[in-house]
Amino acid sequence: MSPSAAAFVRIAIATIAALLVAAPRAAKADEARPPTWSTALFAEASTAFIPHANDVPLMLSAGVRLAGIHELWVRGGFMPTGDDRSLGFGALGYRAVLRPGRVARPFFGALGAGLPETCSHGAAGTPVCTKTPIFIFAATGGLRIEPTPWLGINTSIALGLDSYPNPFGMAELGVSFALPLS
Repeated sequence: MSPSAAAFVRIAIATIAALLVAAPRAAKADEARPPTWSTALFAEASTAFIPHANDVPLMLSAGVRLAGIHELWVRGGFMPTGDDRSLGFGALGYRAVLRPGRVARPFFGALGAGLPETCSHGAAGTPVCTKTPIFIFAATGGLRIEPTPWLGINTSIALGLDSYPNPFGMAELGVSFALPLS
């Protein structure tokens, strides 16, 4: 073996040995550092009351938290009771959840939702639906109680308009679970 090849082999062996010795220390340092929860995926289950239509939707949401306060979410739901009984719907939203790392976290944001039909109730109280889709746009605000960074209990109010146009209001209660990405 030539002297330059032997020197290369010695340097390669020394480098590999140094990496093998240092790698466990770096892995232990990463394990010891707790997650910051500033970036996370979350899932949420919630229910609400919509007074104008006497609806009580059941909803599941999934979303992402960015920079500790910004949350983008998508939601699907079903109305088991009310004027929109048996209708499903979808929604998209944004919320800024303030005071990261605290137990009480106020938030505000906006949502847009759509239903496949427009329903109301007649004089006799029976549901009356048309095949015209309805869209809802609302501002939201509320409070999340986070006893731990991965668990939140939310209560919120949404106020806005639908495309009919009728006023829209909703009082919501939900629970969220987060999975840290950082």
